Amino acid sequence: MNYRFVTSINKNEYDAFVQSSPYVNLLQSYDWALIKHNWKHIHTGVYKDEKLVGAGLVLIKELPFKRITFKNEYVLYTKRPYLRF
Repeated sequence: MNYRFVTSINKNEYDAFVQSSPYVNLLQSYDWALIKHNWKHIHTGVYKDEKLVGAGLVLIKELPFKRITFKNEYVLYTKRPYLRF
C-alpha cells in the first residue's frame, strides 16, 4: 500500500473527486482559487496505489512583515483510515 502526496493536480481529476464527495463545498472547487486572486494557492491530492483518495485546496496569504497564513476548509477523503498515513 503506497501513498503519494502531490501539490499539483489535474483540474478535471480534482473537480471530479470533489464533486463525488458527500461533503462537496464550493470553497473546495478548483476554480475557487481564481476568485481568491490575491492569494497564492496549491491544489493538493493524496493517492493510494495511483488512485486519488483525498484532495484539498490550500490558500496562502502573505501578510505584512514577511508573515504567511494558510487556509484550508478541510481535506476531502474517501475513507477515514487514509488520515493515519
